[in-house]
Amino acid sequence: MQIICNASPLIFLAKIDLIHRLPAIAGNLRIPQGVYYEIKGKNDAASEWVEENKNKYVIEVVSVPKIIELWDLGKGETEVIAHAYSNKDIKAALDDRAARNCAASVGVNVIGTIGLILMANKEGHIEEPVKYLEKLKKTGFRISDDLYQHAIYLAGS
Repeated sequence: MQIICNASPLIFLAKIDLIHRLPAIAGNLRIPQGVYYEIKGKNDAASEWVEENKNKYVIEVVSVPKIIELWDLGKGETEVIAHAYSNKDIKAALDDRAARNCAASVGVNVIGTIGLILMANKEGHIEEPVKYLEKLKKTGFRISDDLYQHAIYLAGS
């Protein structure tokens, strides 16, 4: 699978010590420059990982269609969606509701941090996905109780 990743999944996967598994989960990981600049210099695990791996994964997104630009999202989210829109075989890793709505409106496939954790488990990259979901919730990741319980259920399937 090919994934272009926004800042939020990178930050939260770093907080639960899964960011190093993201390239294996994604297969062909891409991070737009806009996301790189959002994260760069934050002096945390996500910033350090992205800086160490920028030559492998960071790409320049040259063109943003007007239909995406009109949503007035952040630069990183806009570049994630624009790249996935132009490359239909790529999933956009996004957590923000407005960004996910924009992506859906233009036909972009989306996965979030929770989906990445569940995918990591399904593909055998991690064990005990519930442990990571619990850690994610403790970091302040915003998730409804219903979605959290559904993710726990899926993790056990």
